[in-house]
Amino acid sequence: MSFSGKPTTFVEQAIENDGFWPNLSVSEFQKGYRLPAEYLVELLVADLTTAMVEVNQDLDRRKAALLAGGVTAPDSVQAATYKRAVYCRAKASLLPQFATVNRRESAENTGKELPERAETFLAFSQQAVRTLQGRGRITAVLL
Repeated sequence: MSFSGKPTTFVEQAIENDGFWPNLSVSEFQKGYRLPAEYLVELLVADLTTAMVEVNQDLDRRKAALLAGGVTAPDSVQAATYKRAVYCRAKASLLPQFATVNRRESAENTGKELPERAETFLAFSQQAVRTLQGRGRITAVLL
């Protein structure tokens, strides 16, 4: 069920990745991140693809280091962390758009709360990227 009480139709569609990082699944994203049924499949695919490209760019150096070390594919923990980075980034992008899908009074209230939630999911994504890069949650530099 989505926020509106409408049943969600899960979309069995794969999004091809770069051959190193795992392919993504629209239905896995829908199930794991409880997306409203009102989102069009095209919107889900577009935002997932954009998030995948952004995370891949963030991880370019890490991927190069792994490949140089003889690693041909991420292990299961790295793959799961990668998917979290992409799915959270995609959800952060999608959340503010829900208010434009639903125009009832409750949508107005939801829209007021969305920026905080979008920032939260973007932070989850960045935490996952930093984990894959071998970095902690924050970086401090002595000036």
